[in-house]
Formats: sequence, structure tokens, C-alpha cells
Amino acid sequence: MELLRTVSLDVGIAGRSLLRGLNLTVHAGQCWGLLGTNGSGKTTLLHTLAGLRPALGGSLWLQGAPLARLPRRQVAQCLGLLPQDNSDSFPASVLDTALIGRHPHLGRWHSETAADLECARRALQQVDLAGMEDRPCSTLSGGERRRLALATLLTQAPRLMLLDEPTNHLDLNHQVATLQHLRHLADSGEHAVVMALHDINLTARYCDHVLMLSGDGRWQAGPAAELLNAERLSQLYGHAVLQLAGPEGQRVFVAG
Repeated sequence: MELLRTVSLDVGIAGRSLLRGLNLTVHAGQCWGLLGTNGSGKTTLLHTLAGLRPALGGSLWLQGAPLARLPRRQVAQCLGLLPQDNSDSFPASVLDTALIGRHPHLGRWHSETAADLECARRALQQVDLAGMEDRPCSTLSGGERRRLALATLLTQAPRLMLLDEPTNHLDLNHQVATLQHLRHLADSGEHAVVMALHDINLTARYCDHVLMLSGDGRWQAGPAAELLNAERLSQLYGHAVLQLAGPEGQRVFVAG
């Protein structure tokens, strides 16, 4: 099922063109990795796909409808964004913060139900925060806050998940656990994942498609198995990238 489609999409910021003529289709069951150097437009693109920034040109479709014409509540029921950084605007507990994800699914003046609470508790368990429901968010470490932000997105349960560096602040075991869970959601066939990552090897391991942003308007998109190679990655990052064979035959990329 098609969840997202861009047609000749132009993206830019502060008078700078970052992406020109992007034609991209994201289907349920896919996991896309966004790659590019700092400032190449990964965050700006994700915010544009979420409808938070206007595109410079082209069109953007969500489940077959023009995104700009959809009510934001309807958009939030289908599409969720994990920003690059999170801040606590108000004092709240871990559970109350995760429950924010249910807001698009609640009627006006309605409170969370037992099912909503169960959804939030399940999401906290999935990110290894079970037992911390009553803790104030101000007492969490940077990695714990990042996992709470992901739990809030999981509680929202959108079919299309846009994630800006989801492994930020996470230690190795939580990086792997997070990406394994996102991959599992995509493999279910009910969700699609689009995430900006800096680690090429994690991208190769968990993403079946990649979108490479050069930052000057140029882009490449397609199956990860075809696009992730030493030549393309060296050009993308402006630095030599070597491709090695891992102990089980998997591709491993290192800086030259």
C-alpha cells in the first residue's frame, strides 16, 4: 500500500536549494534510510514530508490524498515524526509523556481509556522503560529521554514513521534494539519507516531502501543493495569509503 508519494518535490531553506525534483514513493513494508552530510537537508526534508515546512515546488501525497488539504488531526493519525532533539516544556511523568501520542486518536474533551494506557505501557516496555512510568521526565538521562520520545511515537501508532536520527544519545544495545523494532514494524507490512541515519553500517543492516542527499539539489533513491557501495558513498561524503566483507559475508563500510 502506498503511504507517501512526492512528485517533483523541491526542498530548500534560507534561500538555499537542497533538493530538486524529488520523485519518491514509500509503501507499507519498506524501511528507508536517509543519508547525507551535515546540512544536506535530511531534517528539512523530514519536516517537509511531515507538512511542517512548505515545499518550494512539487506536490506531496499521503495515502493518495494531497497532504496540504488534509486536517492535521487526520495527518497525525497516519503520520508521526520523531524530531532530532526533544525538550520537556512542562513537568510530566514518563507515562503522561508517552500518552501524548494518543491525542490524535481521542475525541474532543475525551480522556484516555484503559486501552490507551495499555498502548502507552506497551510502548514503554518496547523501549526498555518499563517500571519508570511514574518518574519525572526531568530525572531521565539523555538516552532515556530519547527512548521516551520513541515510545511516544509508538503510542501514536502511525502507519508512516519519520525519524530524525532515532539512535541519537543511545548506547549500542539500545541502538540495535531500536532499529530492530522499527525493522520489525516495517516487516509486518502495516507500517513504513523513513529515518535519517549517520551510521552507514546500521543503514545497510536495517534499511531496504535508501535516499542519498547531496545537499546541492541532487539525489539518488532506490534499493539499498544497489546504491550502497564504496563509489557512491565516497562521492556522497566527499571522503574515501571502503567496502569490506564481514565475518558472515555482510557488507561493512569503513572510512578510507
